[in-house]
Parts: sequence; C-alpha cells; structure tokens
Amino acid sequence: MTASTTAPDPALAAAVLLGWRVAELYALVDDTGAPAIDTLLPAHGSLEPADQVELQLRAAAGYARRAGVTSKGAALEGLLDQARGAPASAAGADAFRAQLRRCHVEVQKDLWALDEAAGKAYELGNGLSDTYGRVCRAYRRDDEDTTGAWAEVFLPQRVERLKKLLDDLQSRLNASGVAVVRAQLDAWCEGVGTRLARGGTPPEERVRDGVRRQTVIWRQLLAGDKEPEAYLDRDARAALRDDLRALIWRRYRRWAVALCAALFALVMALPHVAGWYERGVVETGAASAVLAIAGALGITRASLLLTVRGRLDQWSELVWQRAVAQRVVDATLTLDAVLPPPRRESRARPLMTAAWRYAAARPRPGSRHPDAAGARGAAPAPR
Repeated sequence: MTASTTAPDPALAAAVLLGWRVAELYALVDDTGAPAIDTLLPAHGSLEPADQVELQLRAAAGYARRAGVTSKGAALEGLLDQARGAPASAAGADAFRAQLRRCHVEVQKDLWALDEAAGKAYELGNGLSDTYGRVCRAYRRDDEDTTGAWAEVFLPQRVERLKKLLDDLQSRLNASGVAVVRAQLDAWCEGVGTRLARGGTPPEERVRDGVRRQTVIWRQLLAGDKEPEAYLDRDARAALRDDLRALIWRRYRRWAVALCAALFALVMALPHVAGWYERGVVETGAASAVLAIAGALGITRASLLLTVRGRLDQWSELVWQRAVAQRVVDATLTLDAVLPPPRRESRARPLMTAAWRYAAARPRPGSRHPDAAGARGAAPAPR
C-alpha cells in the first residue's frame, strides 16, 4: 500500500461530501439521534429534529453549489418546508425521501454532465455513507434482518465497486486518505462475515458509535478535512521510526546478502581498478577526453549528485508515507470496537493438556499398574 499526500480537488471533495450528506439525509431523516445536553446554547446535536434536518439539508445545498450543481430540478433548497415536517411522522419522512430521491437523480445528471469524475465522487460519497445508514436502519425496523443488512453492506462485490471508485479518483483526492480507506474497506469485508458467524450481531449502540465514526473518518480523509497524520497520537508518531525501519528491512532484506557480496567484491577489487585507471586511463589522456565530452553534454558532478539526491528524496518520501498510512489504518480502524475478534485459544494449552493427560495415565514410581499386577498374581493357565 503506497500513498503520497496530495491536496484534493475542491470540486471533487465537494461532490464526495454532497453524496455523503444526501445519503445520510435519506437514511436517517427520522432518526436524528439523542440530543446533546452538555451545552448552554444549542449546538447542532441538541437542536430539535426539524431544525437538525433543515441544517443538514442546507449543508448539502452548500456542497451542491461548490460541486457545480446548477439545474433547478436538483435544487435542494426547495425541500426545506418538507424537511421540517419529516421527523414528525412516518408519512412525512416517506414524502421527504421521495422528493429527495428525485433531487438525487437530478444531481447525478448534473454532475455527470459537468465531469465524469464528479459523478463518481458523488457516487462514492453515497456508498460510504450507506455503509452506516443501511445497517442503522435495519436495527430500527422490525421487518428487516440485521444480519442480512450487515452481509449486504460488506458484500465483496459492493466493496470492490467502492474500491474501483477510489482507484479512479485517487489522483484528484487525498491520495493518502484513499490508501487508508481502501485498506480499511478490505479489513471490514474480510472480518465482518466470520465475526458475525461466531459472535452474532453487535448491539445498536455499538453500531451507532463505531460504524458511524468509521464513515466520518473516511469522509474526512477523502475530502482533505483532516490530514492522516492528525489521527496519530504522540506514541504512534514515536513508533513511526520503528515502523519505517521494519518496512525497509522487510522489503529489501532479500537483497541484503547480494548487496553485501557486491560491496565485498568491490572493496577487494578496488586496488586493481585504481591501478588500471592510473595506467590505462589517466596516462593515455582518455580521462580528459571523457570529461570534456560529458561537460559538453551538460553532465557534471553536481548534476549527478543532484539527480541521485532527488531520487533518494522521492524514495524516502514514498516509504515514509507508506509507513504513515499503515499506522493510520491501525489507529482509525473501528472494526474491533464494533465486532470484537473471537478469542483465540492459546497454542500452549493443547500441549499442556496433552502433558497432563500423559502424566495422569503414567503409573507412579513404586506402584504397580492394575493390569500388570493382576497378570503377575494370576495362576498360570492349565496346559
């Protein structure tokens, strides 16, 4: 997994945020969450449900303007009146979802007509937000199977589609963020099936905290709202040096023996090469001719050193960003918090159990085995 830090395209970042916000509105319009009570003045989390939906809709409209959506049919501001009444009843929520779905189709048309990458970025934002929205809705509806919702959300085909969108947009989004999100999608896809089969579905509270937090991290990474290094605490940053050394050793250890052999051969042959250079190059004047030709071509010692230094800088930056991305993947992955891994039985336990059984079955010193004692005390069989 390689990555390099790049500033995301503002229009594409806005399209990702727009897709994420619209999908969240559609899924959770009637579920604004528990209100916050730790502020004197109301924050966005402690507003009334109608005000919260209006706030989210206005935020989505702002992203639409920055992404380049211009058609009247895609104007999200026209849904403000319906948005305020959506949380009050199931009928109001369904009516708002129907209008939002219509606007969603028009937004897609506008973005694909403007730029194919913008349309893919909007689709990517939809998919990442649905990762939480679809699972959360299954917990709130009695007619939906939560296990089936988990399986559908992390279906390999769906995850592969999201990864293809990430690959198509990598050069215009935060490349380090793309690498982190891609690796974490693989981790969720591989871990959800086995952990659900062994431990069952997690409680709704854990889903609301862990899965939503994961999708918010994905949104922040792709849109450039937060640099990947900002997720690392002091200890994680201090461990990056060790990660870098381990990464270099793991990648280049196969060449270590050959490199040492080449250096040894070079040191042993250096006196012979120096003697040949003095006799065959310097004395004949070939060195001066070669230097003159190289100078005429613009090849100097300074240019060679500058080229080598530039290549080394690129290599070191690439390796460093790869180590940072791997550390950020480990620090921001919430899979273990939502679906704890199954407990692994210690490898030593089977060996200890076998040893105990062997010791219990083995006769003690000075004691006679029942079978052997019975055999010695028995009368000989008649001939």
